[in-house]
Amino acid sequence: MSTTTNQMSLLDAIGLNAPEDEKPKKDKKSAAPEKSSKPKKRKSKKTADEAAMALDAAAVEGTDPADATGEVPVNTSDASAENPIENGEKSDGIGTLEIRPDGPLPLDKYLCFSLYSANHAMHGVYKTLLKDVGLTYPQFLAMTVLWDKNNVPVGAITQKLQLDTNTLTPLLKRLEAMGLLTRTRSTKDERQVILKLTRKGRNLQKKTEHFAECIFSSTGLSLEEIVDLQTKIMKLRDNLRNTDLK
Repeated sequence: MSTTTNQMSLLDAIGLNAPEDEKPKKDKKSAAPEKSSKPKKRKSKKTADEAAMALDAAAVEGTDPADATGEVPVNTSDASAENPIENGEKSDGIGTLEIRPDGPLPLDKYLCFSLYSANHAMHGVYKTLLKDVGLTYPQFLAMTVLWDKNNVPVGAITQKLQLDTNTLTPLLKRLEAMGLLTRTRSTKDERQVILKLTRKGRNLQKKTEHFAECIFSSTGLSLEEIVDLQTKIMKLRDNLRNTDLK
């Protein structure tokens, strides 16, 4: 027994353990992963709790959830926003204004073309009406001014119709040749030419009295809509004339 005791003392002195002590070492090594796995579970649970608390705080404060959690939320609305057809929107329908700075606008989006095509359509309606009285549309406009105020200088017509003299003079000569008006020099100022309706010209007005009603019914608009539309068009005209693009 003393010999065994001496051997054990010798093993302790040189830093070795008895053979039966090796088994606990193996147990400690095998148990180590179990100890390391437990803190990981607690850490993940703690991280999930912190993320949930951060999202709740973001919802209360009205901040972006991405700022609170550090994650970027997936935006599912991008695909539908890039495709307006899937959203029920018309990309080229009348009544919509879709500005594409990276390319030219389609023709039906141009305001000038809308006005031009509407004016062309209006002329088409008047052409049918004026066929019975033997006048062109510009001639009808000149006669309308004279029906409103007779015996006026040519300058009054040019100002009213917003035309220059060189454009209006051939038209007035044609109306004179048709026997609808006379052109005479003013006795006060020979530079002025006075326009005066003949009896035939005055009687012609009666044949055009139904024009207003025909045009009104052709527009498909109410009286209030027509007045509002005309006011806006006149405002647009004046604004365009006062524009200086130089």
